[in-house]
Amino acid sequence: MVKTKSGKAPVNGIEIYYETFGNEQNPAILLIMGLDAQCVIYGENMLKPLVDAGFYVVRFDNRDIGLSTWMNDTWHRRRPYSLEDMAKDSTELLDFLQIEKAHIIGVSMGGMIAQHIAIDFPDRVLSLTSIMSSGYALNPKVATKLSHKILLKAIPFLIKRFYIKNKYSNHKISVGSYVATYRFLRGKRFEFDESYFREVFTESIERRKGQNPRARYQQFCAIVASGSRLEKLHKIKAPTLVIHGTADPLVNAKHAEIYAPLIPNSKLLMVEGMGHELPKGALAEVLPEIIKHIS
Repeated sequence: MVKTKSGKAPVNGIEIYYETFGNEQNPAILLIMGLDAQCVIYGENMLKPLVDAGFYVVRFDNRDIGLSTWMNDTWHRRRPYSLEDMAKDSTELLDFLQIEKAHIIGVSMGGMIAQHIAIDFPDRVLSLTSIMSSGYALNPKVATKLSHKILLKAIPFLIKRFYIKNKYSNHKISVGSYVATYRFLRGKRFEFDESYFREVFTESIERRKGQNPRARYQQFCAIVASGSRLEKLHKIKAPTLVIHGTADPLVNAKHAEIYAPLIPNSKLLMVEGMGHELPKGALAEVLPEIIKHIS
């Protein structure tokens, strides 16, 4: 896909890198990516059908990711930024691009950010699509073991008081390690497109700014800092589509079953065998539903 615009927008005291596709006179879609993921993961298989359906598509790097501002020098575990801050990044990017309203589509952490936008900035949202996400990432009700329930409840306390070196906060940055991560997340039904992910992470790590080694931990802390949205989801007025894979190994499908009914005027689409990524086979099922929803 050929970009129509790209650059860095001064928003919320930082810079957010963005790219746009399609005719800017068309209805806008804002694509929000998940934890530790650069915007280029929204590839042509996602972008082209949306542009061909008559939409102006915006993708961007979240703070701490890719070509946007890395927060390493100012970040502290006792004063982490939150998903609310990242939602404000998104709405101020819309301001910069002179987009009054947009269809908001978010994947994983991006779905959580999208929910905050729909709750806190309802006038900016034409529709909401929340994919493989959660209304409360640390919800103990999704855990099957008592030890897991206790751990989920303890995570906020531990993060605020301790910093433990581990593979999530100090992980290896390489194309191979990220390909392996996404292979693990792929689910059970759809073929894993290794060549696509190898190209995406080669672009991300070797040709762009690189991958911030602290992004995974710092963005996870933003998720923890924001807590639960379950008691706020009733405030969402925009038509909402919740999509989740039944074989998601990272965000259990129970999350979708819990939070989707709390959103008025929402529809839940469970994709059999889909994991925590959107392979070509899954997109063939999911994109027609998204386009129908936002049209």
